Amino acid sequence: FSHRIKNLYRHSCFIESKFTSVHECCEAGRVAALRKQDCAALPRFSSHICSIAKEHCCRALARKRACDTGVKVARGHGVCERPLFTSSNWEAQISQSCCDCCTLGLKTDSTGFSCDFRGLQLDKQCSNAAKACCEKPKDTTPSAKGERSKQSCAPGLNCSQLCVGNGRCVCNDGFRLQRDGVTCEDINECLLLSNPCRPGQTCVNAVGSYVCLGNTVVCRQGYHPAADGTRCEDIDECALGRHDCGANSACVNTAGSFYCEQKRVCGDGFALDAAGGCADIDECSAQTGPCQPSQTCVNTVGSHSCLTNAIACPRGFHLSVNGTRCEDVNECMVGSKCAKHVCVNLEGLYRCECRSGYMFNGVTKLCDDINECTHYPGRLCAHKCENTEGSYRCSCATGFKLAYGGRDCEDINECEDKPCSQECTNVYGSYQCYCHRGYQLNDVDGTTCEDIDECTLPNVCSYQCVNTPGGFNCTCPTSGYTLSYDGRTCQDIDECAAGTHSCSAKEACFNVQGGFRCLFFECPPNFRRSEDICNASAVVRCVKACQERDGDCARDPVRIITSTALSLPTSQRLKEPEEIVLLRTSAAAKQDLLPDEPDVLFDILADDELLSFDVIKRAQNDMLVGVIRQIKPILGPKELILEVSMKYVQSGVVSQQNIVLIHVFISEFWF
Repeated sequence: FSHRIKNLYRHSCFIESKFTSVHECCEAGRVAALRKQDCAALPRFSSHICSIAKEHCCRALARKRACDTGVKVARGHGVCERPLFTSSNWEAQISQSCCDCCTLGLKTDSTGFSCDFRGLQLDKQCSNAAKACCEKPKDTTPSAKGERSKQSCAPGLNCSQLCVGNGRCVCNDGFRLQRDGVTCEDINECLLLSNPCRPGQTCVNAVGSYVCLGNTVVCRQGYHPAADGTRCEDIDECALGRHDCGANSACVNTAGSFYCEQKRVCGDGFALDAAGGCADIDECSAQTGPCQPSQTCVNTVGSHSCLTNAIACPRGFHLSVNGTRCEDVNECMVGSKCAKHVCVNLEGLYRCECRSGYMFNGVTKLCDDINECTHYPGRLCAHKCENTEGSYRCSCATGFKLAYGGRDCEDINECEDKPCSQECTNVYGSYQCYCHRGYQLNDVDGTTCEDIDECTLPNVCSYQCVNTPGGFNCTCPTSGYTLSYDGRTCQDIDECAAGTHSCSAKEACFNVQGGFRCLFFECPPNFRRSEDICNASAVVRCVKACQERDGDCARDPVRIITSTALSLPTSQRLKEPEEIVLLRTSAAAKQDLLPDEPDVLFDILADDELLSFDVIKRAQNDMLVGVIRQIKPILGPKELILEVSMKYVQSGVVSQQNIVLIHVFISEFWF
């Protein structure tokens, strides 16, 4: 039957609207919300306005119901934790928000402050919830926006919405009372109010409210919608910097576009004249000529040339000031020809006298440093030889220091300075740090011992892991479990075997993972308890026992009803179906079953809401058996009842039917 109910809401398509007014469309949306349907997945209608009204009215009622749930949680529990809200994500957010707002109202009332929350700038839904919880008694549930508290009506007075004073009917906000004094009708705000929506929007009436829909204008390239949303206006690409004109051109805006206008630029050696053209610059006519005294300036188009006079001096000499003769260049007076060495000027040249550690370079006429490390490889220093200006310096590799004399190297015992946080071992040229059990070396400095957080490793403890310096401890849930000898695994406590349960003599103690259940199965009418199972067992078999002349009982094919219990751990992942129960039959298994031979049909009559189980048939030891499998993961703690049917069929007729009721207890934990 449950499968047939689900099929009614499985299909959705584009259908012709059967509603005659927006009021009816809105009412259909409210009905969908009451049925807890997805407001975003409702069937679409040919009328766009009807579809919008239906979806918005559905969402409005869904938000109201979610808010009422949050208010009830605040009044009943006093806390607004997320696990208390089991609906979808957005509904849970609304419920938690209204729960927090109601808690604000309750706290405000308890401290004696005013219930006026307008200064807090809360949204309307939150403000209504806070004010209702602040002003009304703690044992009542606040109404949504615009609703009044219902009071009992006088006998014979049948108000369509609310009663006041035990003798008068009133309506919620958004409705008005008709002339009969009992019926409420919707107020069409779109007709009564003077343009309730913003410019550019369309008003659509809804039950008890109205919806503003925005109009969208589409503009072509180069234009964008104006502020009022009803027309298009030009985009000034030049003012907004949305053009690609270069530095030598100017941007000019046009309607829907722009263009680039070239600027007039003259090259080097030219200047703009009065007519706007480019004229050559005569560099030679300037008061300060661009050439040397011994040169002649010749103007060219866009440039000039400096022609050297006829006298040419050899290397080491230069022209005199008047440009008529050659004079010796004193190189020692110009710059630092020999750096820190002695410079000796000669006629037409110079010579450097080098200090110790340098040698004269006859080509460059400079003093070059002598690299003693390459001239005497391996003979000056034990480890490293570093050349310096005019000398050299010996150095040692890491872990060594220079010995007396400055050329040999000896090992450094770094452990004397205690560089390690725990253990240190000196090695030749270095040292090694070690850590105690439960610690590890820091990857960055290699000297600091850090505690190993074993709790971050996978599968360390079956429940909870508590890290300690150099170790860790495993803990188990506070009740129903004990820590095993390995110190890591949580083992279930069998309260039934230990005798620590609280079941009565008539009840059967059934151990579940992390606890126990007291079970007492009774047989239904026309059935009696089978005597082959004791009263204290968790399995009860009820055999049919019809009264005399009870034809309906005799014709009912159900012969045996078996009740049993099963404990399963919680499961977040399930790679493949897991077999949990085996149902034995009295029918023989045959490979080729003839039409008149008996067969057994298995079927699950009652399952959980996720359809997490199925049943299959197979042969075992030449007999037909039914195998109940878990096909989906289930998160606990949870309790459910599986009802499985076993029909013995021969020649198409059900000769006998057995029912198995399995009480399944899902643990909170996986172990």
